[in-house]
Amino acid sequence: MHIKSITLSNFRSFKQQPEIHPFSAEMNCVVGRNGSGKSNLFDAVQFVLGCPKFWSLRTEERQSLLHEGSGSAAVNAFVEIVFDNSDNRFSLENSDEVVLRRTIGHKKDEFFLQRKRATKNEIMSLLEGAGFSKSNPYFIVQQGKVNALCTMSDGERLQLLKEVAGTTVYDEKKEESLAKMDENRASVEKINETLEYMENKLDELKDEKDELDAYQKLDRDRRAVEYTLYDKELRRAREGLDEIEHARNEEVDRLSALHEEVRDMHERILSVQADEKTKKNALKRNAVYVKSLEKDKTAAMTHKTKLDLERRELEEQLAQGNEALKSNKRELAKLNEEIAEAEKNLLEEIQPAYDDARETMTRMSNEREEARKRMEGLYAKQGRGKQFRTKKERDDHLHSQIRELTGARDEKEEMLHETRTKLGGLRKSLASEGKEVESKKIELQEKGKLLEGLTRSIDEKKRVRNEMADSRKEQWRSINEISDKVGDAKEASRKALYDMRKSMPRATSLGLDALKQIVVSERLTVGVQYFGLVMENFDLTDDKYSTAVEVAAQNALFHIIVDTDATAARLMKRLEDERLGRVTFLPLNQLKVDSVRYPESTDVAPLMEQCISFDPAVRRAMEHVFARKLLARSVDVASTWSTRSGMDAITLDGDLCSRKGALTGGFVDAEKSRLRAHYTLKRAEEALRKLEGEHREMKEKSTAVDQQVSNVMGEVQRLEAKHANLDHMMGRIEDDVKKLARARERNDKQAMQIEEDIPPMETQITSLASQIERLDEELGTELTSTLTKEERELLDELKASQTRLDGEIEEHTGVLEEATIKRQRLTSHLEDNLIVRRNELTESSNSRSARRKSGAANATGASQARIKEELEQRRRELEEATTTAEEVDGQLGEVKAIDENLRGEIVSIKNNFDKLKTQDAAYQKELEESHESQEKLLNKRSMCIQKREDYMRKIQELGSLPPAAELTAFTKKSIPSLMKKLEEINKKLRKYSHVNKKAFDQFVNFSEQRTQLIQRREEIDEGGSKVKELIDSLDRKKDEAINRTFRGVSAHFKDVFKELVPLGSGELIMRTAMDEAAAEGTDSESEEGGASKKKAVDDPNNPDVSLFRGVSVKVRFSRSSENFLMSQLSGGQKALVAMALIFAIQRCDPAPFYLFDELDQALDSTYRAAVAGLIKRQATPSADDSDEEPRESTQFICSTFRPELVAAANRCFGISHQNKVSSFHLLSKNDALHFIANLMSEEEAVGEVTSMATSNRATAAGSSRGSGNTTSKKRKVTKKSSEDEE
Repeated sequence: MHIKSITLSNFRSFKQQPEIHPFSAEMNCVVGRNGSGKSNLFDAVQFVLGCPKFWSLRTEERQSLLHEGSGSAAVNAFVEIVFDNSDNRFSLENSDEVVLRRTIGHKKDEFFLQRKRATKNEIMSLLEGAGFSKSNPYFIVQQGKVNALCTMSDGERLQLLKEVAGTTVYDEKKEESLAKMDENRASVEKINETLEYMENKLDELKDEKDELDAYQKLDRDRRAVEYTLYDKELRRAREGLDEIEHARNEEVDRLSALHEEVRDMHERILSVQADEKTKKNALKRNAVYVKSLEKDKTAAMTHKTKLDLERRELEEQLAQGNEALKSNKRELAKLNEEIAEAEKNLLEEIQPAYDDARETMTRMSNEREEARKRMEGLYAKQGRGKQFRTKKERDDHLHSQIRELTGARDEKEEMLHETRTKLGGLRKSLASEGKEVESKKIELQEKGKLLEGLTRSIDEKKRVRNEMADSRKEQWRSINEISDKVGDAKEASRKALYDMRKSMPRATSLGLDALKQIVVSERLTVGVQYFGLVMENFDLTDDKYSTAVEVAAQNALFHIIVDTDATAARLMKRLEDERLGRVTFLPLNQLKVDSVRYPESTDVAPLMEQCISFDPAVRRAMEHVFARKLLARSVDVASTWSTRSGMDAITLDGDLCSRKGALTGGFVDAEKSRLRAHYTLKRAEEALRKLEGEHREMKEKSTAVDQQVSNVMGEVQRLEAKHANLDHMMGRIEDDVKKLARARERNDKQAMQIEEDIPPMETQITSLASQIERLDEELGTELTSTLTKEERELLDELKASQTRLDGEIEEHTGVLEEATIKRQRLTSHLEDNLIVRRNELTESSNSRSARRKSGAANATGASQARIKEELEQRRRELEEATTTAEEVDGQLGEVKAIDENLRGEIVSIKNNFDKLKTQDAAYQKELEESHESQEKLLNKRSMCIQKREDYMRKIQELGSLPPAAELTAFTKKSIPSLMKKLEEINKKLRKYSHVNKKAFDQFVNFSEQRTQLIQRREEIDEGGSKVKELIDSLDRKKDEAINRTFRGVSAHFKDVFKELVPLGSGELIMRTAMDEAAAEGTDSESEEGGASKKKAVDDPNNPDVSLFRGVSVKVRFSRSSENFLMSQLSGGQKALVAMALIFAIQRCDPAPFYLFDELDQALDSTYRAAVAGLIKRQATPSADDSDEEPRESTQFICSTFRPELVAAANRCFGISHQNKVSSFHLLSKNDALHFIANLMSEEEAVGEVTSMATSNRATAAGSSRGSGNTTSKKRKVTKKSSEDEE
């Protein structure tokens, strides 16, 4: 085992030293300047290992261990050491590493093992088991320890040897044994004094014992007489008590019967009051119903009158419509005749005349225009002869005119083509519009049929809606009645809840009210986590057990049953935080109920099994409340079995005999019964739930009817919307038909106009073609400025023709205008008057038009049919309204009759209530008289009970009774003779008033105590001999341990000194008292000294330790030199001897590792090398093939200022100090040696400066002695100083 690493935090000069690089398992060397913190590192190890100087620390000592460098002050510090435990030296299973930490603060000092908290004793036990011995602290050698060993006397070295041998343990045990012997000696002396006192006391008690025998004989007689007397009085009291109890039971039975009658009377009164309230509520509801029926009657009559008026109006409309329909038919026939005649006149006369005149006028206009254009052409030809100088110029001009005319002709032809195409399109449109009009008319007829179907459906839905509305009104009346009943039930439930709340403390009532919301908010499962009140979790097997169960449970009825204490804690926390009351919880997991063995008797029965039934899930809570409760036949039986069985016994009347002796009973007011209030509340809540269920069911039905009404209304609205939409669509179709008709008429007129425009266009094209032809003919002819003869003749003919045509056109224009006026007049009359009127009459025959227009003037067959349907509908509705009015009138009569009956019943109920109140007052008077009688009987009973208790107490005070034979002698005597006999015995007893009544008991007690004390003295003597044997054994073991340790240390000292000084030798010598005596030359010996000497001679291996006076050391440093004692050695030699002694002690009692702090400080280089070699050999394990004894490696951690230990070390470390903080780091061996060399150089420089200063001071001192000294004298002084320095 060895130290692997050390971690320091805020320990002395170390602030935050991370984990130090692992130490070598063999030799480690630490170097650093003075004050850098090397000693603090060794103190840290001692701090963790709990060395004596760090075992118990005061506050100021803990403060001194905390780091005080720059920055904020440290509040705690720790040191952690990691040990290699591969050899399992620490007794920890499966731990190759052991981590030990100690943490301190201003107020704490804690140990941690494997980073878990541990106690100091656990740590010390672990360390002692690993080989860290308190008796040998030399595995850590700090500065000054070597010097202390050097200056030790022989006696101090002997004391050190004893500590190494572990004699402290033996001395502590010996001191304990001696203290025990002193204690035993004092106990024996005290026992002897007590025995002497007891002997004297026993002699005195023998005389008092004889007087006591006579006194006891008289006392037995007195107690026999008193017992007989008290027994007779007790029987007399019991007989009187039985008589009183019998009378009381009769009175109680009568009182119970009277209470039952009073309770029945109260119930009847409450029932009558409830009936009265119910009747009054019914009367109120009936009054509301009467008002409702009166309103319904008024509404029904109003509706009936309205329907009657509408029926009459429809009948009038139907008659007027029929008349108007006939008139329209006649007018339409007349219009058709006029239209036919006008159309015939137009087609046969006016239109042909107009066409002939227009055609003639067109022909003459075309001829005139043709003549004009030809004349213009001739004139233009004549003008071109003058206009152009050459033929070519003329031809070019003609070509350009031909092109223009050709373009104009092409445009006219294109326009003609477009016009003909447009005419064809118009004709197609007319055909398609005609077909579309026919299809629209067909669609209009189909939609008309659908509209009629929708109208019938709407009427049917409205009828159904009215029926449902009537049904809904009936349901609303029923709901109002149920609502009143629910209100009554809520009032009854509230009163029952109030009665139950009155029977419990206010805090409990508030807590129970709050728990309902808390259970919901906490989301507790009812029946699994929360079970409710105790009284809610059981049912009575019979109502007669109600009083007994209530008395047995008492306030536990209001305790709350929950599953676990955690649930109870949650609920209590909420109650406490919100200040909502106080409740007792019964957590099922925490209730401890002992098994109960019930008595086997017909007089008593287990209350829990006989009177209640409950869910097995809450059995533990029921056992907690009722397990130790018995149901008894009577009070006497209850009293007997409560004492005998250790349980509470309760009668059916509620009398309670506690197992502790208390008796509780008397009148139990059933009106204030908690269970009764609970069951009343339960019944009221059940009735309320039932009524609320009915109310909810009726509301659901009403809601369903409302929904149905809404659905029907929605259906009606949907149908009406559909009807309106269909009607709108039909209107749009009719509008479309009209638009199509107007479009056809417009297209027809446009087609006729186009047909009239085509001939002029054809004439223009022909004219343009003739002009082009004439210009083509002119091309190539000779250019002349005059016309040819033929051309002049043609020009004259054209002029004559134009003049003629102008006259004819002027004449024919009047004819055409007259034909046109006639045609327009007839057409306007036909289209603007006749046809329009016919269309109006025709449209009026349409059903939709008839619907949109009212009045007889617009009557049609369809509208008349609709009016008939409406009339039939109104007649049916009128019949229904008449029936409804009659029904409402009948219901109103019935309700008024019910109103009169209710008023009569209320009067009867009030009379009955007055009678019941009178009878109740009589019962109350009887109750008062019965209570007075009960009080008298109770007073007598109390007096008898008091007598019974007094005599029973007196009998108990008599103590143990005389034998039965002595009692029999007084049994037959009367009470006066017994009292006389008792007086005689008391006179005799007065003579023995001085007698010691405890003499016999004291005599027996003292005899027993004397025997016990004698036995105790023998046990103490035996224990003292054993303690003495233990002391002798401890002395022997102590001597053996000291001699064994001395031999081991002496042998190891020789070996170690031989290793350090190969040419020298050393030994340890034990000085004894005989050596001192021989040195003083005295031959006289004390008797004890002679015995010790004899013992030392008899046992040479283990001489008497008491003769040891000290341990001296003799050494020599060469073979030829003489032996020296410690006092004769120089400082360096003493240090070497001290180190040899330390290594000898360590070899005698090996430790897991060693820490040396500047061990080689006082040695020269030769001895330092020897010490370094010794440590190196001891740290390095022996090879398997070596001749040496097998040796494992031992870890050494040494601090030094010299190179020898550094050269021998396996690993080197350096400690630096900067800004009040020490730092520990790994160094190579060369760096460490270089650091040592620098230190030594600095020391040599300081030494030279010191020598020069000393020399200068000496010279100055010599000069100060006087100027008369000669130079030779100065030289002698200087030489002498040099010799002294050497």
